[in-house]
Amino acid sequence: MSALFWYLPAAYLWAYVGSKIPLGVAMAVANEGRYDNRQPRAQQDALTGKGARLRAAHYNAIAAFPPFAAAILVAASVGTAAPLMHGLAISWFAFRLLYHWAYSSDRASLRTVLWAGAVSANMALFLSALV
Repeated sequence: MSALFWYLPAAYLWAYVGSKIPLGVAMAVANEGRYDNRQPRAQQDALTGKGARLRAAHYNAIAAFPPFAAAILVAASVGTAAPLMHGLAISWFAFRLLYHWAYSSDRASLRTVLWAGAVSANMALFLSALV
């Protein structure tokens, strides 16, 4: 088994749990300390400011997972987990975590640069299997 596969559960947990926790806190704060588990989407739709940005960042984290998973699977298919592949996967994580921070902190230009870095690291991971 390729060591690259270990990045998959980490990325999945970040996308579906790690990025959701700050959103859940924002939802509770905006609703007098309560998270509406019966209508969470409606509660999210009512968020403004930082809460709305956290919601968008969470959805973006979910959308970024499938291409990363595909890149890991393609890179792992070559049979060796080269240091370059690990470096690209770790770079993707760093870009994604910083992207989430920049999004929630309303740093739009930096967020764009970080998004481009994550996309570039993901594409390079795909291409690393061809080299």
